[in-house]
Amino acid sequence: MKLHLLREPLLQFLVLGAALFGLFGMLDRKNEAVAPAEIVISVGRVATLADGFARTWRRPPTAQELQGLVDNYIRDEVFYREGRAAGLDRDDVVIRRRVRQKMEFLAEDMAAVEPSEDQLAEYLESHPEQFRTQERLTFHQVFLSAARRGSAMENDSKQLANVLTSASAVEIGAEFGDPFLLGEESPSMSQSDIVQAFGEDFAKQISGVEQGRWQGPIPSSFGLHFVFVDKRTPGNLPPLTAVRQAVQKEWLNERRLEAEQALYKKLSQRYKIVIESSSAMDARSEAAK
Repeated sequence: MKLHLLREPLLQFLVLGAALFGLFGMLDRKNEAVAPAEIVISVGRVATLADGFARTWRRPPTAQELQGLVDNYIRDEVFYREGRAAGLDRDDVVIRRRVRQKMEFLAEDMAAVEPSEDQLAEYLESHPEQFRTQERLTFHQVFLSAARRGSAMENDSKQLANVLTSASAVEIGAEFGDPFLLGEESPSMSQSDIVQAFGEDFAKQISGVEQGRWQGPIPSSFGLHFVFVDKRTPGNLPPLTAVRQAVQKEWLNERRLEAEQALYKKLSQRYKIVIESSSAMDARSEAAK
């Protein structure tokens, strides 16, 4: 008779239900011993979620949509906290970089102050090379095209050099040479302009050319150039009013880097940094075998 009762489905269901009830009771008693951590959704957080929705969809969220945003944030927070507790973030390069970036943004906010005119003037004075204008050259040229002259290039270059060596006027060179796409005269070109038009090697050589006489040849990717420098306008340090925006940008960037380094130095003092030598790592590897 007892064996028959044990086979009854209703009795089996009651036994299983009692077991489950007892299990949940144990879990509840355990949770009572350890109070759950709070997840506080502040008014500011709700406003931020609503603002993000509005920027994306160009309208404010409905009450139902806002509740969904809050629910999703809570879900993210729960998984984030539990994931960190389980150590899932420790070896994730993407998470590490993102957290570091946020800390750097924090340092940037700490350094985000408006500089005074005196501070900018002092920065300009102490970093003149960052803001000094480049020297500008106005020059004429006689161009020999490598594509047009081919094997005769060297001989033609020597003959032209002999003619121009004794010439003291720029007009003398006008009747020689081949057409050049930028023309015979290059007015008020900076070093950067010359690099862009003729190449870096040409720019370096013409920077040392004496003013007022023909010199060359100076090679470029186009061919050979004989140049006559008409005018040199030296670079100078402009007044703060002319470069204020650039100076302010560099000043703020320097403050940001200083704040970031100061924050890192302060935080790193909380840790003991141990860098294993290769010999120690090899020894540990051998011990593991």
